[in-house]
Amino acid sequence: MKKISAFTAIYFKRRLWFRLALIAVILGFWVYIEVGDINPIAEHDLNYQALATITDRYQNHDGPMTFAFLADSKNSPVFQQVVRALNSDHSLQFAIIGGDLVLYPEGDTFKSFLRQRQDLEIPSLALPGNHDVAFDTMNLYYHIFGRMYYSFVLGDSKFILLDNSNEKDLGLEQEAWLEKELQDAQQYTNRFVFMHVPLWDPRDKPGVVVRYAHSMKDPDVARRLEDLFLKYKVTTLFASHIHAYYEDNPRGLSTIISGGAGAELVGKDPEHTFYHYVRVTAGKDKVQTEVVKIDQNVKYEGIKKYLSIAGLYVKTLGSIYVKYVLIGLFLLVLITDGLLEYLYQKKQRPA
Repeated sequence: MKKISAFTAIYFKRRLWFRLALIAVILGFWVYIEVGDINPIAEHDLNYQALATITDRYQNHDGPMTFAFLADSKNSPVFQQVVRALNSDHSLQFAIIGGDLVLYPEGDTFKSFLRQRQDLEIPSLALPGNHDVAFDTMNLYYHIFGRMYYSFVLGDSKFILLDNSNEKDLGLEQEAWLEKELQDAQQYTNRFVFMHVPLWDPRDKPGVVVRYAHSMKDPDVARRLEDLFLKYKVTTLFASHIHAYYEDNPRGLSTIISGGAGAELVGKDPEHTFYHYVRVTAGKDKVQTEVVKIDQNVKYEGIKKYLSIAGLYVKTLGSIYVKYVLIGLFLLVLITDGLLEYLYQKKQRPA
């Protein structure tokens, strides 16, 4: 008890300076954590800028239109290999990235993706995936890329890019917009629709016991959209979300699912499970699609991938939760301070 009393006596003599130092340290850490908000991501409206470049490239290009579809990179260093493969494919005029660009929506994860995207030599458009807007955090994606859903026309092809990142539906406003766009698209030869979450999971076949259901969560909405796409004769529906490659044709709706741009692959079926992108060539008479596999069998890349993802988790989740740790530390110090004062005052009372 004497030791506690001696400590508390020393503490109360320097109490003011101790508190000031504690406040300075906590404020310093807080400012460091929030510096990303003070200096926001410079990239803005990238889809609008890319679309202007794509239109210009198309108008100055002879021959059929060729583009790449890929998705689900999720901050993986494997995406760098995909980018190198795209750069070496000189038939490509542009790329459409179908969502899940990042693990979760934080400044650091989007900056990491943008650094990888800088190496891509062709213009690219994006649409949002569930990871890009997780926890209802849409502001970062919207700031960087612009509108959540949009359409454009190149030659005799209409492109409609949708936002079903909530995995449930499009919402009344977007669905009404979609039908108008599909009506307008009837004047064009090709009607391409892109969405992150597929209508159906092609692995869930009739009679299969184990169901994956990695698709839209409301089957009534999925069926309604499928009916709409069939009614307006959509040429090809492109989706992702499943980290593999599938070609499907439910009720005659040509569907391609591509999720092999770097995220952890699902399954071991060599026919479907591999890193890749899809090359799409839209000629005057027909549309050809070809899956391009990425040679990714190097152990170092696998180790590098896991280390990179672990680093992102530590960095971004750390920046989120360190605030609460600091608040907890501050409260702990206040409680300790109150306890020491109680013990000190109790000792000073006459017996």
